[in-house]
Amino acid sequence: MSTSKINDVPWEPLRLTYLKPSFNAEELALAARQDLWHKFILSNCGQHGKAEILKAIINACEPEILLPVMYRVESEYKTTFLAKCNSGAIDNLVKQNLCVVLHGGYEIYIDIVLGFLSTKELPLNPNKIVAQSLYHRYESVKKILNLDEFENEKLLGSIFCPISIPKIFHFVLRCTKQGILGNNRESRLSVRELSLKNNNLTAIILFEKFFNFHLSKLDLRHNQILDVEYLRYFSEFKITELWLDGNPLCTQYKSAQDYVQGVKNVFPHLQKLDGVIIGMEKKFIPSIQTHFLRDGSKLSLIKQFVKHFFAMYDQEDRIIMNGLYDKHALYSMTLGAGTNYVHKQIAKSFVTNRNLLKFVDYAKCHEFLLRGPDKIISALRRQPSTLHDVHTFNVDLLYENNNLLAISVQGLFSYKDIPSPPMIFNRTFIIVGKEDNEYCITNDQYFIDGPYSNSTIQGNNDIKPDIKNIPRFIPTMFSPSEKDQLLVFLQELTSMNETFCSRYLEDVDWDIRRAITTFIKMYTLNDIPPEAFQ
Repeated sequence: MSTSKINDVPWEPLRLTYLKPSFNAEELALAARQDLWHKFILSNCGQHGKAEILKAIINACEPEILLPVMYRVESEYKTTFLAKCNSGAIDNLVKQNLCVVLHGGYEIYIDIVLGFLSTKELPLNPNKIVAQSLYHRYESVKKILNLDEFENEKLLGSIFCPISIPKIFHFVLRCTKQGILGNNRESRLSVRELSLKNNNLTAIILFEKFFNFHLSKLDLRHNQILDVEYLRYFSEFKITELWLDGNPLCTQYKSAQDYVQGVKNVFPHLQKLDGVIIGMEKKFIPSIQTHFLRDGSKLSLIKQFVKHFFAMYDQEDRIIMNGLYDKHALYSMTLGAGTNYVHKQIAKSFVTNRNLLKFVDYAKCHEFLLRGPDKIISALRRQPSTLHDVHTFNVDLLYENNNLLAISVQGLFSYKDIPSPPMIFNRTFIIVGKEDNEYCITNDQYFIDGPYSNSTIQGNNDIKPDIKNIPRFIPTMFSPSEKDQLLVFLQELTSMNETFCSRYLEDVDWDIRRAITTFIKMYTLNDIPPEAFQ
């Protein structure tokens, strides 16, 4: 193997193998070099995932830190990654015979090529990249540090950085100081709100004072914290708002009072727990939760659906809602009594009112239960244009399984062209998963009425629709499978290869007619390169 030089210091890669684990003085010196990358070659990985394998290796290096980069499955029997670490981390692996044990006793074997690459050949600085990604997650005005799902942060690139491991969490917070404070003399982070949702945290174990005394809000939803005592690190701060939903510790208490008291033993200044104001029990004030979304696992999907649906519903022409409803979908709408003359006049435009208490002819009960997307969207297009106030929305998840959601959305809306106070609506959707990870509405029950005087929805009764600020919605009409069909069709029609057909379709946003027109024009001018047909 050829010899290379870095800073005039010669070096030659050396391989440590699990077949004969040893670590002599020469290998130790090479492992200690900070200008070299080492290559880790894993075998016997089986069907185990990246996160499980790398977390086991990082834990095996304790108390030293190892940050894997460029993880790659090269074959069924070989997986690799690179790391730049100190000799102590590698020494700990050698002491364990270059073998790490996964859950259930499954063993992963490791070979390490010391000095595989120089830092000049791979100029990647994990510390700097982590610091930069943290800088983008910090809101300096509101002093919010958002570390939600940090392991999946796109700016990290190929760096695997799970803050569920205490040593890595400590490292990330040190990088946070570097990214946020820079050369500032202040030694502690000026953070008022710290969000750590969805990080698989089991405890917060830190031995350094990272935050100043301003920290008052802590969000730890959907982690794996077993006991509130594992959060003692934050007890010295004046935490007034805390979120612990979705952690195993929430199920360990017999009553809500026991839960609140257990948490207050660690956080004595607490005023709000899981979105509910505490200490009000003696005043007989009921607890109200704005959104009920169970364990939050469907939160992203629900948010995306609600935003998508009402953005399209508020467009000038609701024809763009084509594709939202399943071919067997059902739709019904019901009007309340109304609270003033204007609302009662508006109600007259809804000829499909299915309020059973108002029916004279019960045959219309079946007629007004609309079936299929054509009838549903035709009815929606006849209704007056609207503007929904998403800030007043309350969302409840009524039911869920792997392929189905039932949600209820309540809030306020106004009519764009009719001067009237805001009205209240409640919409219940049954949403079913389809192919290509798409979802369709199979049932839509719509209720509207004037806002009640005792409504719990907090809205601005002087809402005036600002039509200029309503974003124009440009729908994406094709799923991956539909795009594949268009691609095959264009290939058969033009004889061009997949690469060029894909380029033609992407240039016109997958409008097949425009793609064909462009092809004919270019072909007529003899302006298509020969490689398009190879």
